[in-house]
Parts: sequence; C-alpha cells; structure tokens
Amino acid sequence: MFFQESDLSKFSEVEFKLIKVNKSGNLFTITLNRPEKRNAFTPIMLTELAYALAYAHYHSEVWCVLLKAEGPAFCAGMDLNVFQNPSLDIENLKLPKPIKEITIGDAFKYLEKPCIAQVEGSVFAGGFLLIGGCSFVVSVEDAQFGLPEVKRGIFPMQVMATLLKIMSQRKAMEMAILGKNYTAQEAFNLGIVTHICSKENIENEANQLVESILENSPFAIRKGFEAINQLNNLSEVEQHQYLLSVLQEIRQSEDAREGILAFKEKRKPVWKNK
Repeated sequence: MFFQESDLSKFSEVEFKLIKVNKSGNLFTITLNRPEKRNAFTPIMLTELAYALAYAHYHSEVWCVLLKAEGPAFCAGMDLNVFQNPSLDIENLKLPKPIKEITIGDAFKYLEKPCIAQVEGSVFAGGFLLIGGCSFVVSVEDAQFGLPEVKRGIFPMQVMATLLKIMSQRKAMEMAILGKNYTAQEAFNLGIVTHICSKENIENEANQLVESILENSPFAIRKGFEAINQLNNLSEVEQHQYLLSVLQEIRQSEDAREGILAFKEKRKPVWKNK
C-alpha cells in the first residue's frame, strides 16, 4: 500500500483538489475532476486518487467503488507538461505523504474490492491504468480508446503490465505500436470494456451493476481479490493448498453462515463483511 491505515484517520479533513469523493451506503464514488485538462493526471491528482483508493480498501463499510469523470473526456493520461515541470502542479498540504512512489496500477491492485469505471468519454494513454485496474468498465458507444505515446516518441510501458492481464501480448503490442484509436466495440472485443450502452442509459447500467455487486457477500468477494493477488507469488504446487485454506476461512465467516441461513429461509441475506 502507498498509505498506512493510520493515514486514513484524517480522511475527512482532506480537501481534494483534483478529484471528488462521496460515500453513500456501501458505495464509494470517486470522480476525476480536472475537466479543463481532459482529466489528464498530475502527481497530486495521482496521490489524491491513491489516497481515496486506500480509504476504500481499509474502510469495512465500502463494498464497491465507482470511478467516474467530469467533462467530455474520461482521462487523457499523464499531463506531460506537469510531470516534466512539477512546479506547475497545485499543492494539497493536507494530503498525507505516500510511503513510496505511487504507481497507479498498483493502487488499484491494492484495493481488493470491486471497482466499476463509468466511461462517458474517451480514454487515452495512461488512462488505461485506471480502467484496466477496474473490475468492470461500462462505456458509452461513442467513446474512443487509444495509446498515442509512440506518436510522441514515448512507449506506454506501465500500461503494458495492465494490458497483458486483459489481452494477448500480440494485441497489446499492436495497440502500443500502431497508436491508433479503437471504438468502444473494438475495446469490448479486446476485453478492455465489459459493458457498452447508450449515453442516456449509462447511469442506469452502472447503478444496476453496483446493486448486483452489493447483493453478494463483500467478505467472500474481498477474499477472492486477495487470493487472485497472492496466486502470482505461489508456485503451481502451492496454489491449490493456498486456495483451500482461503475457502476454509470463508466457510467459517459470519457472511457464509448468514448466506446459508438466508438461502434456507428464502430471504435476502444481511451481510456483515466478516
């Protein structure tokens, strides 16, 4: 993690400058809020985003995260001018300092909870790190997706790690080498987008997805994310024994007991996330 759990005690005192946050019930919404720059991220914006994701990770009442964006573009990637000249970035003195350099792909990996990207505009370059870190990507039909870095003498290095978890190496390299734009349908075919809908229906589509997630055990889902993250650190002969131990932990949880009881009593379960 980039922040310790103790850093989150001051979460309510932080005034975010480049994102907006809102908690409603078990849903935590993060909104990119730099529309005048097409939500291109700066170091401070990444720190705010990582801090918000850390809050969602540590807060037991957050069961699902919704990632949105203000303005016509979802995210244009890194703001190269600011990264080359950090003095152009704004300050946020109330924001805790991360314990190590932030890599946004890892910030999403550490979340270990379902995250939905509600994409109502185009996604370019480093913006793929955001949507690639989400469990679901709900996109409008006319959104475009592209990696134009090679046209500027750069290569999307960090994005490659994200893409290789979604598609074949050949298709990931195709996107990186050609630098062309892909339609939402093409992005869906590649596995980048999980749902396509009209601009008029995207709010409803995302909300329905949130409701579906919140109907299920948050404890079991979180353990599933933990297991997926841990598998890469285990040899093949260790994986099944590890997964069995996690399953046994889930079976002994309050959520498992409640889920079985609710099934027998033919009612909706009341989850405790433990």
